[in-house]
Amino acid sequence: MKHCLVWICCLWTALPLSAQKFSVSTNLLDWANLGTVNLQAGISASRHLTLHAGIRYNPWQYGSAEKGRVFQNKARTASVGARFWSWNVYSSWWFGLNLQCEEYSRGGLIAEKTEEGRAGGLGFGAGYSRMLSGHWNFDVGFGFWAGASRYTQYCCPRCGRTLTFADGTPIRNAWKGFIWPSNDVRIGLTYVF
Repeated sequence: MKHCLVWICCLWTALPLSAQKFSVSTNLLDWANLGTVNLQAGISASRHLTLHAGIRYNPWQYGSAEKGRVFQNKARTASVGARFWSWNVYSSWWFGLNLQCEEYSRGGLIAEKTEEGRAGGLGFGAGYSRMLSGHWNFDVGFGFWAGASRYTQYCCPRCGRTLTFADGTPIRNAWKGFIWPSNDVRIGLTYVF
């Protein structure tokens, strides 16, 4: 995760920009996703292009081991990307592309099975931003990201017993490809400076 953040910072600072507007936004759907704290910063590079960097963090675990029910959607996520705006930055339709990496531990919500791992990939998204006032915008969007994940699966969120493949080998440090919803699945608020 540290290496991913270093690369994102290097890419972010290496780009020459003649920016006119900055933004800070939060995704309300992430907050509803078991309290995932999130923040995205953006900067306009031209009339139709913005660059973004975002973070998400969810350290929470819910339920009680004594009652036999624990669930979690823990995650540390970093992303960097760009959006093309059809009319003007921070207004109207947008189409985005981003790189994203994540450390996660999910399980116990639908089934007792828990998966922990690291994922990285490329995300695509589209949405609409509606100006509410001179500084506030309301955003909606949809997107997905695809890539690879190195993961371990456990029988439950707290037991530590590793699940096994059909041939009996433990599911530990296994690789798989994925397509998941991205940070662009959003109902958000943006403040434009």
